[in-house]
Amino acid sequence: MANLKNMFSTLSQDLQHKEDPDESEFSKTERNVRINVYHGIVNSISLNLASPFIGIFAIKLGASNFQVALLSSGPALISLLSMIPGARYLDKQSDQKKILSRLIFFHRLFYLLIAFIPFFTEDKRASLLVALVALMNMPGSIFNVGWQAYISRVIPVSRRAEAIAMRNKFINLSGTITVLLTGILIDAMAFPIGYQIVFAASFAMALLELWLFNKLDETVIEKVEIVEPSIQEKKDQSKGVLRSLIDEVGQVFEHKEFVRFVVASLIFHFAWQVPWPLFTLYQVKELGANNTWVSILSFSNTIGSIVGYSFWPRILTKHGNLKTLFASSLWIFIVPTVYAFANSLVTIGISNFVTGAIFAGVNLALFSTLLDVTPSENKATYIAYYTTVINASAIVAPMVGVGLRDRFGFFWAFIICAIMRIVGSLMFLVLNYLEKQEEKTGDK
Repeated sequence: MANLKNMFSTLSQDLQHKEDPDESEFSKTERNVRINVYHGIVNSISLNLASPFIGIFAIKLGASNFQVALLSSGPALISLLSMIPGARYLDKQSDQKKILSRLIFFHRLFYLLIAFIPFFTEDKRASLLVALVALMNMPGSIFNVGWQAYISRVIPVSRRAEAIAMRNKFINLSGTITVLLTGILIDAMAFPIGYQIVFAASFAMALLELWLFNKLDETVIEKVEIVEPSIQEKKDQSKGVLRSLIDEVGQVFEHKEFVRFVVASLIFHFAWQVPWPLFTLYQVKELGANNTWVSILSFSNTIGSIVGYSFWPRILTKHGNLKTLFASSLWIFIVPTVYAFANSLVTIGISNFVTGAIFAGVNLALFSTLLDVTPSENKATYIAYYTTVINASAIVAPMVGVGLRDRFGFFWAFIICAIMRIVGSLMFLVLNYLEKQEEKTGDK
């Protein structure tokens, strides 16, 4: 009881705090760590009130299979077009906090707009939803890039790993509870009232998220200084955007280890992404999933991932990035295979728990490998190019998935996707072999 009282006392002090010039850097940093967790919790609640239910909402609005695929491809396309220029714009701004706050607001505003879709005529509803979901990814993707850079400045390296781990733990917990309760609430209400309420609530929670984000104390860091370009930089800029881009891409291709990883990862991600829209279509149209079941499936997957994160780090430390990446990614063929034979949502739920644990290893090893193969100089630029390539895959892959379903039906589409995923995972085995060969010859 005393611990609970102390927790609420700390929370109250953090939220009511006013800047004190005599406060120690340590105290400011620790408060930033806690506020970062508070922000993560509210951010997770805001997103999970709406995002997991977009697919089933689209189907209830009469969306075609192609439009369901666009719910994955559209945001990827917008992210592809906006992420790099948006990040470059942010890097040039001295007050990034203000811009990031606006990006939060405009991103969540789209959920409020989505709540009004049922007021339009039936023939326009699905198309409006697809368009809004795609467009909202413009402020969303830029914020995600900017937030990673910003948080690395307000929380020092010495506390960063623990701070991010703590934030992610509470994000998973709050997100899972939110999805579960929201699904039950939507199903308890008449269509479309339940959806409209939760989408509007998502926007309302974003206002609280915005307030918490602005509580982060920037006095622990130096303000971003906008430096006048050097003479050489001005010469480079005078070459034009296209010429500069060609030169930049040429520099990327000089790092063959990075390029090989991008190619292998592209093949893997394409195979991973192809069946995405088919899962939603199969759950709803074939197995009759409602919002409660969507919540249960999400809950099962999250619990599996929490379990997975308890053992994959030890495996990665012992066996290395690429071996772990192959060992974990090889098993993702299970997902479409289970769907091919599943006749009940209970089967999918059990599968989601297992695959949640598997994907924890995939995500951990992917990120760790990416950091290893990117050059230390201009690391952010290389990561941006990598992410852009993966987003390009996400535009095409869901369309291929729907095409396979239309041509062969669900069963054979899932079997083909399972085979593709095995091939994708084998790319990392090839990378591991090439790495070992280079270590033997010393050519790296």
